[in-house]
Amino acid sequence: MKRDSKVLFLLPAVMFLSACSLTGGGNDGGVFRSDDGGRNFSAKNAVENNRTINGVDVLSLSINPQDGNEIYMGSKASGIFKSTDGGELWKQLKVSLLTPTKIYSLAIDPTDPRNIFAVAVLGKRGKVVKSTDAGETWKDVYTEPSGGSLVLSLAIDPRNSQRIFAGTDQGQIIFSEDGGVTWRSVYWTKEKKPVYKIAYDNFDSDLIYFVLFQGGVLRTADGGNNFQELKQKATLAGLYESEENFQNPTAIRTDPSRADWVYIGTSEGLFRSKDRGENWEKVRTLNAPEKFSIRSIDINPKNSDELICAAAQTFYKSVDGGVNWLPVQADTSRTLEVVKYNLQNPEQIFIGLNKR
Repeated sequence: MKRDSKVLFLLPAVMFLSACSLTGGGNDGGVFRSDDGGRNFSAKNAVENNRTINGVDVLSLSINPQDGNEIYMGSKASGIFKSTDGGELWKQLKVSLLTPTKIYSLAIDPTDPRNIFAVAVLGKRGKVVKSTDAGETWKDVYTEPSGGSLVLSLAIDPRNSQRIFAGTDQGQIIFSEDGGVTWRSVYWTKEKKPVYKIAYDNFDSDLIYFVLFQGGVLRTADGGNNFQELKQKATLAGLYESEENFQNPTAIRTDPSRADWVYIGTSEGLFRSKDRGENWEKVRTLNAPEKFSIRSIDINPKNSDELICAAAQTFYKSVDGGVNWLPVQADTSRTLEVVKYNLQNPEQIFIGLNKR
């Protein structure tokens, strides 16, 4: 299917009369894949037993770093799906006897991809569940103390997969140094701001960033012993500098090839730091950030000047470090929630859609 390289309308997969859609609303959701670096996309929503995920809202995607055909998708109301052929066919995984209502985050062990962690809601309670056999079986490794209390985020140290940080909607940051067997509390955010996203620096295991929902960005540079609020520094009228918290951060990504580089998407735009968050520069994008915040950011693992991001119903790509952008429109009422490169083949890009 050929499309204009500048504007693309993403059409949901055709549903046959004999097919049925899994939990969700409408038929313009699920997962889309590009095989040409983001110029054209097609729906990849077929599920075993002649079902589809056209109506499923996607919250998270994780791709096996050693096998780009193996993909895990976390949904808002239908649990976890797995594909072993690049999204051509999905299988719904049985995580628990209780149907998970949400899978906020997924993370694959970079050294042993059979180990997968999922941040789940089971029986209205937040949990971290782990599989050691590529999703066939799961067990609880952390649970919140009561119903209605949730775990929202999780990240694995790319250099030592035994080290894992997770964050809750109550503002607690917890840490495991034995692959999720045991955990300890390391920090509570001010006013119990939810810990929305977590990102490790890819070269320094002690450098980790934490995005707080409507509450700024935290950084630890010593593996979780101390935490600092990151500030935006600005020169006012050429006379003095001001420092302000990041407003409404929504996305974060550390550079896979450059130490100390980190990107943050906020309601004020896309920002980049080259010195572990000490100083920031604004990366000009095409979207109006105050109306359409950037929901997800990714960086080509083989070319750090190539960036992709998503805002509202539009996918953006830059090949020159954010100077110029290619916009690709999605014909959907849903938000482009997550964008991901296939680490082994960066020409392949995945998008997950979510109804907000």
